Amino acid sequence: MNVLAIQADPRSRGMFFLLVAIFATGCFPLPYAKAMQSITPMVAVVGIFFWALLFSIPGAWHLRRKANFRPKNIIVIIAVAFLGVVANYSICQAIAGSSATMFNVISRVEIIIAMILGWVFLHEPVGLRVWMAVAVVLSGILLMRGDALTINLDDWETVLWALSTAGCFASIQVLSKSIIQEVDPQVLNVLRLSLAVLILLTLPGLAVEVSLLTLEGWVWLGMAAFFGPFLGRMAYTYSLRYFTIAKAMTAITFSPVLTLIFEFLIFGRMLSAFELTGGALVMIGILIAFRQTGTSH
Repeated sequence: MNVLAIQADPRSRGMFFLLVAIFATGCFPLPYAKAMQSITPMVAVVGIFFWALLFSIPGAWHLRRKANFRPKNIIVIIAVAFLGVVANYSICQAIAGSSATMFNVISRVEIIIAMILGWVFLHEPVGLRVWMAVAVVLSGILLMRGDALTINLDDWETVLWALSTAGCFASIQVLSKSIIQEVDPQVLNVLRLSLAVLILLTLPGLAVEVSLLTLEGWVWLGMAAFFGPFLGRMAYTYSLRYFTIAKAMTAITFSPVLTLIFEFLIFGRMLSAFELTGGALVMIGILIAFRQTGTSH
């Protein structure tokens, strides 16, 4: 697939953005995990948002005229910024109260929530094939960590924080798509990151903690920001111009498989039978969702 073909075919452009989003989302946890070894969660969130804002400003400035700031769009931008802060705060609380594995598994409910919200508010079609794909993908993710997964049924607080994260991120997807034709994704990204940083820095003592970050900490946070809120989020948002939320979210679920592969290549971590089998199930689920049908979305 050459560059001219990508430019000519809208579906090819959408697939390109989706593949970039999957790759970036798969890379994101690695520098984030390194940073979290010496940085508190909320400080890490501020640092990542700050870096992502710096990465996004040049593109947003170039596309600054591709934005319609009517009242509805302004309200959506503010809502997206607020939900982003709540989502990241929920991540910190969920991971602090349980394992990252448990959080990741529960937060996959974001897929189902986004599909339902897209169906209700954006009238996007959600066929049986997509529901089957989601079921297979979620089963694969559960199996990937089946040898280490522990569930404490009494730990409802952690579950609620993880569900809060899923609900916030799902709402962000639907809100972003509702204005995607009037506000360019890069402009939206800069605006929501700017508001989020301002909100976070008003928290007592947080600005002082951020000022004490070491150079190494800033480097790891910069890498996490590049692959996460910047490249991953923007590529995914652009893909929503060409795919429904249901299909885009299902494809993004492939990213944990890439993370496992990168962990093996970089850190030498061996994949277990559970992880290999679960990863295969995830890819099968994606193939089910993207298999050509007679219906065009």
